[in-house]
Amino acid sequence: MIIEKIKKEDAKELAHNIAVVWNTTYKGIVDNEFLEILYLNEDYSAKNIINKIDNNDNYYVLKLNNKIIGWIYYDYISDKYENAGEIYSLYVLKEYHKKGYGKLLFNFAVNDMKKNNINKFVVGCLEGNPSNEFYKYMGGKYISNNLFREKYLENIYLFIV
Repeated sequence: MIIEKIKKEDAKELAHNIAVVWNTTYKGIVDNEFLEILYLNEDYSAKNIINKIDNNDNYYVLKLNNKIIGWIYYDYISDKYENAGEIYSLYVLKEYHKKGYGKLLFNFAVNDMKKNNINKFVVGCLEGNPSNEFYKYMGGKYISNNLFREKYLENIYLFIV
């Protein structure tokens, strides 16, 4: 098992995994039409991932036997909150849930933020996603909510490290 910065050759696999995870995690929470489009837009998603790689963004994958089973994308500066970092994406394929991989990725990002003098960050999690409990367990304090894609309620958790 290894956590490493994503490489361009990983973009296609990750784009597919994003579609898979969203379809398993958000079925019944997000419109089916939106979820189905994710599969159709895998090439577009892969290009966005490559753009993040080219910008040297904090995008890391967790690999087990050379297969991407989880990933995390974060920044030291939040788009929404002043003086805070933000975790934009943290997912693990369903078959690898409850094995500590999410916690491993989360702690990886926390440690990196600490090294870069970031002592607080936020995470958004869609209402109805079981991961809301994960973020509470990891010490997140609910601070607000906002609309994701102007339709879905997203809970915002603050972490102080």
